[in-house]
Amino acid sequence: MKLSKLGLLLTIFLAHSNLGFAQMQNRPNVIFVMPDDISHSSFSYFKANAPQTPNIDALGKESVRLTDFHVSPSCSPTRGALLTGRPSDVVGVWHTINGRNMMRADEITMADIFKANGYATGLFFKWHLGDNYPFRPKDRGFEYVAWIKGGGTGQQPDYWGNTNNHAHMWVNDTLVEMTDEDDGIPGAFTTNFFMNRAMDFMTDNIEKNKPFFAYIPLGTAHAPHVLPPDAREGVSAKKGTIENIDKNMGRLLKFLDDKGIADNTILVFTTDNGDGGYLRGGKGSNYDGGTRVPCFIRWPNGHLGGSGQGKDVQPLTAHIDWLPTFMDLLDLEDVANRPENLKIRGRSFVPMLDDNPKNDPIAYKNRAVVINDMWTEFPEKYKKLSVKKDDWQGDVIVHKWRLIRNSSTSDWELYDVLVDEKQKNNIISNSEYDDLVAELKAEYEAWWKLVEARSDEYTRIIIGNKAEPKTTLHAHDFHGTFIWDQSNVKKGDSGSGFIAVEFDKTGTYNFDLRRWPKEIEKQTDLTSGGDFGKALDIASARIKIWNGDTVYVDEKKAADPKADGVTFSLKNLPKGPAFIQTWFYNQTGEMEGAVYYNYVTPVQN
Repeated sequence: MKLSKLGLLLTIFLAHSNLGFAQMQNRPNVIFVMPDDISHSSFSYFKANAPQTPNIDALGKESVRLTDFHVSPSCSPTRGALLTGRPSDVVGVWHTINGRNMMRADEITMADIFKANGYATGLFFKWHLGDNYPFRPKDRGFEYVAWIKGGGTGQQPDYWGNTNNHAHMWVNDTLVEMTDEDDGIPGAFTTNFFMNRAMDFMTDNIEKNKPFFAYIPLGTAHAPHVLPPDAREGVSAKKGTIENIDKNMGRLLKFLDDKGIADNTILVFTTDNGDGGYLRGGKGSNYDGGTRVPCFIRWPNGHLGGSGQGKDVQPLTAHIDWLPTFMDLLDLEDVANRPENLKIRGRSFVPMLDDNPKNDPIAYKNRAVVINDMWTEFPEKYKKLSVKKDDWQGDVIVHKWRLIRNSSTSDWELYDVLVDEKQKNNIISNSEYDDLVAELKAEYEAWWKLVEARSDEYTRIIIGNKAEPKTTLHAHDFHGTFIWDQSNVKKGDSGSGFIAVEFDKTGTYNFDLRRWPKEIEKQTDLTSGGDFGKALDIASARIKIWNGDTVYVDEKKAADPKADGVTFSLKNLPKGPAFIQTWFYNQTGEMEGAVYYNYVTPVQN
């Protein structure tokens, strides 16, 4: 069977007389579940003394398992690559903070394509690709959005004081406090909450007889870890969190069965970066321990897994491949007139999923995948790179090559992980592999040209647009300094960086520079620490706005220590790109803390 022909698939599942009402949809549903910061060693499927994950284990046993599936070594880069089918660095995402986690506004996302093809689209939990317009999930093709801001609970843009067992979240622009919903898992926990919202979304579209794409990138089990209310006695907070994820996967699997849509739903389960375990490296590493993760696919009606149908698929696959694979598998049309500079770079691995090796494309077998994760202000050539490529003899993989380099000053490394899974034997000095190394280096150079073409661009938050009438600028997005967590705010860590913006129109804009967020303004003032953290000696504030060599404003004002913030009303700010930088100073004129929150509102003329 050629899986990419949807008509044949529809004939198969419509022929089954016991299908539920919802399975009479014209297209299969798609659910993509991706927990955070866990990998092979987190599941008892792979490791006997791992957290107890019977539901994920059962799913793995009846799924098609991509055994050499790779993602980026950290959060935002994986998301940027997955959702676009393009390397993360090419779409502007090579960090998790500093504005380098914002996926460029012109990129076309998986949600855009599903939506254009008649699917309902929903995102649940962790986005981490930009908190302001035009980078929010609702700006990128998602119709139903339940999320936290920043990259996890307790990060600086998140609602103040959020933890995984006590939180406020945004659901379709409404702030919702998490409660125990009597969902079968005792207590309130973020994973439960967002899985409940996903089920609400699915139920609504089942009733409408509309296919859906549910993207569920869980924010768990990212640190900081708190013990879930349902945790077994004596387990650690992280272990309890992973086991809670498993219980929610069990709930999801039962939900699909109960709704009669399990066979007609493509369910993917993977994770967003490696956590080491038995492989070399971990999160942030360009070795396999940082990039190679589990990936399970189940779609019984598409002959992909199901009871007794689990199997391993060995060829190299990667996050950039999922979008073209879905497009191939479901006959999804691309957006019209896709620009050449936004070309999808991943490859459909649909032909690799069946049992016929004779139809596996030579072009796929010969391709290489470049993955890296620089965590820098601007891209740096040769930093933490890895180039991966399979070597085939006919229908058999005989080598799995991994070319590694950690920086421009470090040596190149080469491994064959087919025989050296832990990457201990560096064979770069063996002249037998000189031609191979030259080929892999050329693949990297071609990739670097794609990155370099737009490497000097800033992703700019648009201020004053009706899509986001009021804008909150966060220290999390400062270029040039690291303030990413609410603990930095509590401690009063000092720092100042600029934020790249674009004013939607010329006019007057009000700026409210604060140390504490608005949600706790009744309990704090500009200088107080109170129950939240360190008191600061803030005597004045400064704001500078410029573009290129032109400075639009550079103004300083005395602070009222008992006010919530220092306000500036700035006139005649011109439409177009600009940079904004802010400071707090103490009585001696030294920088004090930071403007962690800057609330911006255009004045209506």
